[in-house]
Amino acid sequence: MHTNSSQIFAAILLVATSALSAIEGRVTYLSGNADIKSSGKVTALKLDALLKEGDTVVTRAKAKVGIQMSDGASFFVSQNASLEIRPGSQYYQTDGAISMLFRKSGRDASGKWAIKTPVVTAGVRGTGFTVEASKSQTRLVLFTGKVIMTDFVRETGLQSDPNLMMQDFLNDIELNAGTALRYDGSDVKKERIDLKAEPMKSLHDEHQQLEKSDGWQKANRQFN
Repeated sequence: MHTNSSQIFAAILLVATSALSAIEGRVTYLSGNADIKSSGKVTALKLDALLKEGDTVVTRAKAKVGIQMSDGASFFVSQNASLEIRPGSQYYQTDGAISMLFRKSGRDASGKWAIKTPVVTAGVRGTGFTVEASKSQTRLVLFTGKVIMTDFVRETGLQSDPNLMMQDFLNDIELNAGTALRYDGSDVKKERIDLKAEPMKSLHDEHQQLEKSDGWQKANRQFN
């Protein structure tokens, strides 16, 4: 089979473009024991480890992990939680509580991120919030910025007939700072909250404080 130079160049360009578009991350903080699932293998997570698309970080009891991503996303994962890095700045959380900060900075930043759980997807616009997730319920607390909750039908597998769904499922739900939303697969509860008394505030505050550490700043410099 004959392959001309233009075909070879196109193939090289495709590989190079794919490599450039793939996001990566670095472990900036580690307390306790956590694992990384990568390419079908599970190994102990280490401080300063490099993360790539397809990897999943899983924390054990009393563990916490900080992660800085090249697309501007920053995560502080609490105990008994999991976070998968998916292509296109999409992240999948199945368990536990995670603090998240998204900024339009970083070499791969596009300004478009999404956090998925087993029951809902949150589109992100330059925001700081926490998410508590399980297989049947998601609670999101917004501290700064704005979040658009989307894709209820696709994530939950509910009936596609609009007559069988609540009106909330037919449109995106916009959240502003000082708002919490809980979704259990059948009912949406949106409420204004006192951020000073919010139980997840300590996780959010610790996240922001740790971002000032040398390890986190080093990762930021690497990805900018």
